[in-house]
Formats: sequence, C-alpha cells, structure tokens
Amino acid sequence: MEIYSLKLKSSKNTNIFVLSTSVGEVQIHSDIIVKYGLAVGEFDDAKFELAKQESDQIIALNLVTKFLSSSMKTEKQIKDYLYKKEFKPKTINLVVEKLKEYKLVDDKIFANYYIKSNPNFSANKLKQKLFLFGVSKNIVEEVLQDFDDFEGCQKSATKFLKNKRSEERRVGKECRSRW
Repeated sequence: MEIYSLKLKSSKNTNIFVLSTSVGEVQIHSDIIVKYGLAVGEFDDAKFELAKQESDQIIALNLVTKFLSSSMKTEKQIKDYLYKKEFKPKTINLVVEKLKEYKLVDDKIFANYYIKSNPNFSANKLKQKLFLFGVSKNIVEEVLQDFDDFEGCQKSATKFLKNKRSEERRVGKECRSRW
C-alpha cells in the first residue's frame, strides 16, 4: 500500500484527512494518523486496514453523537442513519455496542419516554408507533403492561363527540337555511 498525499478535508469537521492511496481516496481521523504514524510513502496493508477500521469507528461515533443531540433515538434509527452514511455493518454494530455501553441508547428508556410524552395516544397507537421506531415486541409489551389508556380514550371520545356535535349543528343550519 502506498500513500500519495494527505489533505485536510474541507468541511466543518477539521479532524478528518483525505488520504490518496494506491487503492483510492480514504478518509482517516487525525487521531489515527498520529497513532499509526501514517505519512506519504509505503505502508503495511494490514496495519493500514486496522487504522481504517478504527478511524471509521471514531468518525461514525462522532456523527451519531451529533445525531443523538437533537432527541432520543432507538437502536434501529441509529443503525439506519449509519447505513445511509455508508458505514460497514461491522462498524455500525461496534458503534451501537459502544453507545449501549455509554448508556446513550436504550430502547426501553426510549419507549417509556415516548409513552409519557404522548399521553393522548391509545395503547394500540403507541404500540404501532413504537414498532415503527424499531422497538422490539418484548420491550413494547413490557412497557405497555402498566399503561392505562383510560384517560387517553376518554379524551379521544370527548374530542370525537365535540366534533360530531359541531358537525350536526353545521348540517342543521344548512338544512334550516334551505327551507
């Protein structure tokens, strides 16, 4: 493996360098360049592959950290995000495990939070939404076990009746105006 040039990537993230190699262009994090002593010239293939994998993990972890800063996410959402960013499945799984280790991703906590933030939803609607977010069936059933959707159903029924009455009044006014 031969490294031809080392350029700082022109973007907001100044910690990433683009290496022109005999294989093509590769993005490498600056910490990895220092750690492995990457420089222009010949370089061991196995060592370069290790550096590339480690760099991908750091870059993916940085991207996911920014992605998580806006709101809580499920494991599936994070995997989908990294897949769209074209990371390898091995890197994605390692990053997700690291996030679990740091307790930044927990589908059970996400499900509890989602239920508490949507008190007007019925149990079925919550179940449906949580499945869309990628929360497993076991977690959904466990979290919804203690959920009492009486208040949500009562609010929905009140809203439905209110809309029904206003619709009946509107129809009544139309009928009276025609006669």
